[in-house]
Amino acid sequence: KGYLTDLNSLKVSNSTEVNDIKKARRLLGSVTSTNPKHAPGWIAAARLEREVGKISAARKIIQQGCEMCPDSEDIWIESAAMQTPENAKIV
Repeated sequence: KGYLTDLNSLKVSNSTEVNDIKKARRLLGSVTSTNPKHAPGWIAAARLEREVGKISAARKIIQQGCEMCPDSEDIWIESAAMQTPENAKIV
């Protein structure tokens, strides 16, 4: 396996990683609440949730980002990438 494909198999395994994820959630929550028009903050928050296996939470976050940043092409592309193939066509 290559390095990038091997990253997909990473799982959270210890309390240090769990605490890091909690800190990242707090940080990104602060970013999106203090600057809700900043699309990269929403994208980062959604990607964090996707990486830890919470795809429904990731979709919810990216949808909120789309509502707050409707003119951002990047956030719409990220939203489409997080959807099922059927829903991606709608986005």
